[in-house]
Amino acid sequence: MDEQEKNQSDIKEPDDKLSLCERERDEYLNGWKRAKADLINAKKEWEEQIKGLSGFVKTDAVGKLLPILDALEGAKDIEGWSEIRKLAEDTFKKIGLEEIKSAGEEFNPEYHESVGGEDGEGHKIIEVVQKGYKIGDIVVRPAKVKIGRTLT
Repeated sequence: MDEQEKNQSDIKEPDDKLSLCERERDEYLNGWKRAKADLINAKKEWEEQIKGLSGFVKTDAVGKLLPILDALEGAKDIEGWSEIRKLAEDTFKKIGLEEIKSAGEEFNPEYHESVGGEDGEGHKIIEVVQKGYKIGDIVVRPAKVKIGRTLT
């Protein structure tokens, strides 16, 4: 074996080692990228779950306090009522509570509960028996309403 052939065989072995190292590097890098993407996705999912749980906790707490608003609604003639009602409404508003629009609206079973019907424009709400409330997209309590029915 002459000197040139010996040099070529020495070069082949480092090339094989380099190729092996490059393949291992690529494998580790791709694994790291997948793990990083999985972590990012898990973090987003966790944040969404916490946000949803927070909404349900608020909804439950507010649902338990709504009878106070109902009682204040029934006590309109008591002195000081408007100040107390305003304070309660402001507190609920800070939590994110919104009244569900009902009177004159089209009946929507997601937001309204029908407790009766009377002559009137079909599927329109003609009377609100009890106000409904929501926090964001979560209905705390549907509005109890009477809807119109068209007689033919």
